[in-house]
Amino acid sequence: MDRIPEAVKEWYWGEVKRLTLRSLFYWILIAIVLPVLSPLFKGVIIGPLPSLHWYINGFVVIVLGVILIFWYAARMNRLDQELEQRLREGR
Repeated sequence: MDRIPEAVKEWYWGEVKRLTLRSLFYWILIAIVLPVLSPLFKGVIIGPLPSLHWYINGFVVIVLGVILIFWYAARMNRLDQELEQRLREGR
């Protein structure tokens, strides 16, 4: 296995940490803040559906969590491709 330059290692792990922390922040917003604020939507009714705050807690949070997972995976794939390119170029 080829030796990976220290500068590339530092760049990659810095990017991974930054992406992971950003994803953690988004997850906290989705999983904690949104359900806490959902009682503000109590009484908001769209058509024959129950009050909107039930949908925020039961459906919207789950859907946004799954979207966050796919977003993180796509960003990591892009980061890995950039790492491969930097290793090929020898930077």
